[in-house]
Amino acid sequence: MTTLRKFLARDAADRRVAVEAAALLLLAWCGLRVLPFARLVGTVGGAGAKGPALSREKVLQIRWAVEAAARTMPLPLTCLPQALAACWMLRARGAAPRMHYGVASRGDGNFEAHAWVELDGAPVIGHRNAHEFTLLTTFPHQEPAAP
Repeated sequence: MTTLRKFLARDAADRRVAVEAAALLLLAWCGLRVLPFARLVGTVGGAGAKGPALSREKVLQIRWAVEAAARTMPLPLTCLPQALAACWMLRARGAAPRMHYGVASRGDGNFEAHAWVELDGAPVIGHRNAHEFTLLTTFPHQEPAAP
């Protein structure tokens, strides 16, 4: 089955979320090329949750939409644009996601970076290999707990 046929076979709600994800992935990809990093990741923060908790089904739908759109678009939509898009989609639905950014040293002396998203401590996107990375920072920033 072709990608288009698979897309059209989904229900209308899934198609709307997939189109939203594709648009936000494109926005994130462009933003990463023209905006300062701090300004762009500042958009994932905010006042916090403003509505009831999202259902697990809604979170899984967002994960599916972001990952599917990233696979099918003809751009290198790696973990960072995916994490940004997922955060924006979750925030638009009243949730307060956290984007984590980490690095790992590779055997040749180079570093690799990775971004992943959690909601209420549960993984949303990019978590499959997050354990390989040392956490550098979280957006929105968390203040260290007082002793």
